[in-house]
Amino acid sequence: MTRTRFGFAVIFQSFGLLRKTKRMTDAAFEAHLMQDGEELLGKYCWKNIENIEELSMEYWNIRRLEREQKEIQEKIDDAEKILGNAHQRRAEAADRSKEMGQGLYERREELFETLDKLKIERDDIKTEAQHVKRKYEAFRMKARVLKEEGQEETEQYRECRERLIKLKDTFNEFKEVLMDVENRIDAEQGNLNELQARIDQKLQGTKDETSESYSQISRANKDITKYQAELGLLQEEDSVLCREIGRYLNVNFKDPACKKVYAKHSGLLEQLTLLRDSVAWNRKLVERITK
Repeated sequence: MTRTRFGFAVIFQSFGLLRKTKRMTDAAFEAHLMQDGEELLGKYCWKNIENIEELSMEYWNIRRLEREQKEIQEKIDDAEKILGNAHQRRAEAADRSKEMGQGLYERREELFETLDKLKIERDDIKTEAQHVKRKYEAFRMKARVLKEEGQEETEQYRECRERLIKLKDTFNEFKEVLMDVENRIDAEQGNLNELQARIDQKLQGTKDETSESYSQISRANKDITKYQAELGLLQEEDSVLCREIGRYLNVNFKDPACKKVYAKHSGLLEQLTLLRDSVAWNRKLVERITK
């Protein structure tokens, strides 16, 4: 919202055109955009804030997080190298005597392809289900706001409730499909394990090597999962700190020290200023309505 549109909205309010829900929705949406923009500004500028005393804690915490993230990423890279080498050794050992049961190897490749397709299908379903869940949460919040405003008997509220029911049914359908795919993955993985056991029996000379490769693959996968979880927590903490930095720069944009920090990203700061003003104007309009 611009200053001109704010003026028109005030005039329209004087004639009875209130649109309270729209103002609240616009303010919430723009506030969310502003938070994302502040986080981005913080990521761009944090290296330049060392001399701003009010941001000293954020600066040194991000320095620590950057070091810890680098260390964990190195551990992930090492584990992925171990995983890749183990897969290669396993494949070399398994393929060393292909003349002994070529059909088994072909069947194994088919199972690998089937598992890959099923995993892609599973990931696609999860993505779609997550999208439905986000829409459900949005409509649930909308219904809550409308209910708090006493609009339970309105057509808008009824339509919102109907959408919630449909979205919930759709999400449950995705859950059932996902469970079916997971069961198929488990079944195919079981077939693959059985087949691999038969192949291993034909590779007496390389059985120990194959077993060691599987152990390394299992350990590497567990390490990667653990390190990625740790990295995710650090990245989330980093994002929070960057938002704090961006918010400070946004609020204190006239401070000479802040101007020096965000000089190369003044365009982003201008957009944040416009968003901040728009949020404030929308909230003022809501306050005028509730008075």
